[in-house]
Order: sequence, then C-alpha cells, then structure tokens
Amino acid sequence: MNTIKSEIVQRLANKLREVLSFLNYLVWQTENSRTQEDTDWLESDLSSLDNYEPYEWQEGERQEGLPVKFIAETGKIEIGV
Repeated sequence: MNTIKSEIVQRLANKLREVLSFLNYLVWQTENSRTQEDTDWLESDLSSLDNYEPYEWQEGERQEGLPVKFIAETGKIEIGV
C-alpha cells in the first residue's frame, strides 16, 4: 500500500507545481496590465490568413535568434538559456 500512496503523493506534487505556476502567471498578469498594442494583437482575427500567399524569406533575412525561457513565478524572461 505504501507504493500506491507514494505514487499518489508524487503525482499530486507534480500537478500542484503546475497549478502554482499557473496561479503565479495569473498574479503576474494582473500586476502587469496589457498595452493597447498587446490587446490589438491578441484580439486580431487571423482566420483569413490562408487567403494570402506565404512569405518567401530571402537569404540572410532570417537569422537564428537567442533561446528564451519564461519564468512564471517571477514573470521574467531569461535570454540565451
């Protein structure tokens, strides 16, 4: 019975970390209000994008960027991780 109990506790701990991370994000979101540009972008209608031809990138136009990591607990982004 101890192995079942241990497994349940482990799974709950993992899910609680996910819930805590999401709650931290919600708190961060309320403390950092959106700009009008953010709102316009988030509410834009992208349903007709298939009416346009795909963009053809030219050589050297697209460069590899730095990797980023969002830390929900602090609301910060680490660059070059």
